[in-house]
Amino acid sequence: MVAAVFQSLPRTEPEFHERFGSEEACREYLISLKWPRGFVCPACGGTQSWRRSNRDEWVCSNRNCRRETSLRAGTLFHNSRKPLKDWFLTMFHMVTSKQGVSALEMQRRLGYGSNRTTLRWLRELRRVMGAAIDSRPRLSGKIECDEMLIGGRKEGSGLRGWGDPGKVVIVGAVECRGAGSGRARLRVLPSNKGKHIKSFVSAMIEPGSMVFADGAMVYRKLPGLMSDPIPTTNTRGKALKGKGGKKIVEIHLPRIHRVFSLVKRIVNGCHQGSFSHEHIQGYLDEYCYRFDGRQNAGNLKMLWALAARTVHQRSKTYWESSGRSTPDIPTRVRPKDFLEVAQVLEAMHGPLQED
Repeated sequence: MVAAVFQSLPRTEPEFHERFGSEEACREYLISLKWPRGFVCPACGGTQSWRRSNRDEWVCSNRNCRRETSLRAGTLFHNSRKPLKDWFLTMFHMVTSKQGVSALEMQRRLGYGSNRTTLRWLRELRRVMGAAIDSRPRLSGKIECDEMLIGGRKEGSGLRGWGDPGKVVIVGAVECRGAGSGRARLRVLPSNKGKHIKSFVSAMIEPGSMVFADGAMVYRKLPGLMSDPIPTTNTRGKALKGKGGKKIVEIHLPRIHRVFSLVKRIVNGCHQGSFSHEHIQGYLDEYCYRFDGRQNAGNLKMLWALAARTVHQRSKTYWESSGRSTPDIPTRVRPKDFLEVAQVLEAMHGPLQED
């Protein structure tokens, strides 16, 4: 149909705006993704239809069917009244920006009055990216694996590191490709217990792979995997001595630690260190999606792969994308510390007047 028009993909941002700067161009490309061989009725399977004038709706020509189908129905753009070119521009910035893009930043770029729309869009697109990552083959070959902590914003608690209950445990794995890195996988864990790490390894790493990790006992008992958790020397090739003459081993996992460092930069830079625990996995999926396709950033193949998946992914409402179980639960719940202070102030000065 119109797929031949899009055989040559734009390679730069000016070419992207030239190709998809109008609503009609985005509509035609979405048609080529949803119906690559022409219209197909979702009810009867008929291929004949007619389009309502000035509307993105098609009516099946079968007299016994007459099913009306919208171009956005059943896709990630379902029930969205915003222009498709704004959706495409959001996807473009998500896949081409190394640091990612925040909802407030997209709100300013699109000129919207609130960030609720862009917040839902980014959450929905991250969900598509997560589904794309889950459908890909598992990591294989030589792999570095480790855990890290992120978060923990409560001040004055006196707890640091693994003792801080406010921190999020993240386990990661990255393929070794010569001196560089291959694909990466990151997952939020309830804790750093061995059963959670084993579950991550079995889901993300191909059996028979060589895993390089620290000296944790869990990596020595990985089923179906070879592991080399303890190097014998440090970077200078000399063994270190600790108390009692015991040998201290300096572990070097440069690839996975580089991935962890970049993730922390994104959280602290793009999102200003503020995130919800229920949405941190979406940030990790977005990073892994860009990391896996970083070699294809020049011709924007990641964008086209993401756009192709949006037509097969059903949308969610705002309250569903925010992680709430019912629409009656408020989106933002005030922290416990604020509520305690508010009760004291109300007892002293009466009810508080909110702006």
